Amino acid sequence: MREEQVWPLRRWRLERGYGIRELARRAGVSHATITAIENGVRQLPHGETWRKLAEALAIKVTQIAEYRRAVGMDEGEPQTR
Repeated sequence: MREEQVWPLRRWRLERGYGIRELARRAGVSHATITAIENGVRQLPHGETWRKLAEALAIKVTQIAEYRRAVGMDEGEPQTR
């Protein structure tokens, strides 16, 4: 696995030059959601949120799955509905 596949959400966001509110706007989620994910709050977002974030960041959902596993958020890939 290549290192960039397990970048934390904050690093992906900053690499693209997005602030928290900009990523939230692009993904259609609240800025509080972005903050909670980046700060490791254990309130897990729905698979649809992960899909939106991946799309907004122009990354694959599988990269989000690798990130989630790397930080111990879950054992499987994010589910999309």
